[in-house]
Amino acid sequence: MVKNSSKWIFTTSHKPNKKQIEKALQLANKYGGMYLDRNKLRMNEGNFYFVIDKKLSLNFQWEDGKLFFHPSVSKIRLNNYLKNGIDYLINAVSPQKNDIILDLTLGLGSDALLLSYFCDKVVGLEASFPIYAVVVENITNYDYKENWMREASKKIEIINSDYKIFLNEQKEENYDVVYCDPMFENPQYKSSSINPLRKFARYDKITREDLEKMIKIAKKKVVIKARSNDSVWDLYNFDKKIGSKKSGVFFGVIEK
Repeated sequence: MVKNSSKWIFTTSHKPNKKQIEKALQLANKYGGMYLDRNKLRMNEGNFYFVIDKKLSLNFQWEDGKLFFHPSVSKIRLNNYLKNGIDYLINAVSPQKNDIILDLTLGLGSDALLLSYFCDKVVGLEASFPIYAVVVENITNYDYKENWMREASKKIEIINSDYKIFLNEQKEENYDVVYCDPMFENPQYKSSSINPLRKFARYDKITREDLEKMIKIAKKKVVIKARSNDSVWDLYNFDKKIGSKKSGVFFGVIEK
C-alpha cells in the first residue's frame, strides 16, 4: 500500500499545453503538493505521481501502471436492474428517493453512482488519498454517455477520511442507510476494475465495534458487502444475505 506523502508530485503528460500546466499547478497548490515539469520527472521504482492528461483529467501513475476514474459497469447494472429488477446491491439497500446514503468505502465510486440514481444524496468516504483525488477531481467532469450518470454524479459528496475515524464523529441516525464494501479478505484477482486500486487501498477489517457504530448512525439499515468466507459474517447475526453463490459475494443486511 502507498503511504501518505507530505509532498505529492503533480505533473502533466508529455508535451503539455498551457491549460494542463495551469491545472497541475492549481492542484499541487490545492493539495499541498509539488509541481514538477514532466521533462524533469525521473521514473523509478516507488515513484508515484499525479498527471494531468490532454483532456485535463487527473490520473495517478507509477512506473508500470495507472489509476484513472471510470464508471465501471454502472450503466450495465442499471440497465439490467430496470429490465429484470435484479441487482444485489440495489436489492439489499432498497434506496428511496429522499434517502441520504453513507458509502464508507467509495473506491472509484461505481456503487455510489448507481445508488445516487435512486436517492437524494450519497456521502462517500475514501481513506486513500490517491484514489480520493482521482475520483473527486473527475467524477463530475467525466464524459458520460448517459445523462443519468451525469446527474447522479452531482449528488455524490466525497470526503477523504478513514471510516473508522469518521464513524466516531457522526450523530445517531444521521443517515438513512450505511453501506460498507471493504477490500475482501479473500480476494479473487480477476477484476480488472479493482486491481489498480489494490496498491493504494486500505485493508482494515470490519470489527464488531465498527458494526455497532454503523447501526447507531443509520436510520433504516446497514449493508455490508463481503465474500462468503470473510470474517465479518462471524461478527453479527445479519437479517438477510443477498448475493450469488457462484461468485461467492454477498450483501449482508442489518435492519433497524
